Amino acid sequence: MFDFFKKSHSVLGMNARNLEFIRPYNPKRAKEIADNKLLCKSVLKKNGIFVSSLIAKIKTVPELEAFDWQTLPASFALKPNRGFGGEGIVVVYGKKKERSDAWIKADGSLITIEDLKNHIRNILDGSFSLSNIPDTAFFEERLQLLKLFKPYAYKGIPDIRVIVFNKVPVMAMLRLPTKESGGKANLQQGALGAGIDMSSGITTTAIHGKSGFIDKVPGTRLLLSGLKIPYWKDILTLSV
Repeated sequence: MFDFFKKSHSVLGMNARNLEFIRPYNPKRAKEIADNKLLCKSVLKKNGIFVSSLIAKIKTVPELEAFDWQTLPASFALKPNRGFGGEGIVVVYGKKKERSDAWIKADGSLITIEDLKNHIRNILDGSFSLSNIPDTAFFEERLQLLKLFKPYAYKGIPDIRVIVFNKVPVMAMLRLPTKESGGKANLQQGALGAGIDMSSGITTTAIHGKSGFIDKVPGTRLLLSGLKIPYWKDILTLSV
C-alpha cells in the first residue's frame, strides 16, 4: 500500500492513477459530478448522505456587488465551485469584535469584506478552477473538530479519504491540517497524510510534503501511527 501511497503523490503516479483507474472505471457523468462541488453536494444530499450546509453562492459580479455581508455567520468556509488541491479556499473562524467588516482566519490574521470581494472576483474569473474557466463562489458551514483530533490538527478539520474500487474499499488515509497548510487538509498545501490499516482503522505510516515519511506531528511528540479512527466501519460503509 505504502509504495503506491508514496508514488501516487508524484506526477508520474498521479498520471498512472488517472489513466489506469479513474478514467476507465468511472463514467463521464460521475467525473462531472465530482468536479463540481455544488452539484456533488446536491447529489449526495438527495441520496441521504450528510453534507455541510450551503450558506450562499455568488455566480456573477452583479450578485457580488448586491450581496448582503451581514447575512454571513461568524464562522464559514469560502470555496471555488470547481477548485482543486485546496486552491482558493478561505476558512474563517470568527467575527472580529467591534468591527462589522472583518473576520479572523486560521492564522489569526484579519480578512475584510473588501478582501473577500477581491478573492471572489478571482474565483469568478476562474483563477482557481479546472482549466481556468469562469467559476462560482460559495459559502458553506464550517464543520466542527472532533475532540480526538484536536491535538493533531492545526486550526482546521481533518478528513479521511477512502479509495473504493468495484465497491470494495482498498486503501485510505487520514489528512491532517498543519500551520503550513493554513488549517486546510490538502496535501498539496502542506497537510499531513497518514495511511490507515483497512481492517482495523488504525493509522500507520505518515508523510508530509517534501519531508517524506515522518513519525510525529511536527513540533510535537504525538505519534502519527497507532491512532484509532472512530466509526471506522461506518466510514467504510458510507464510502461504498
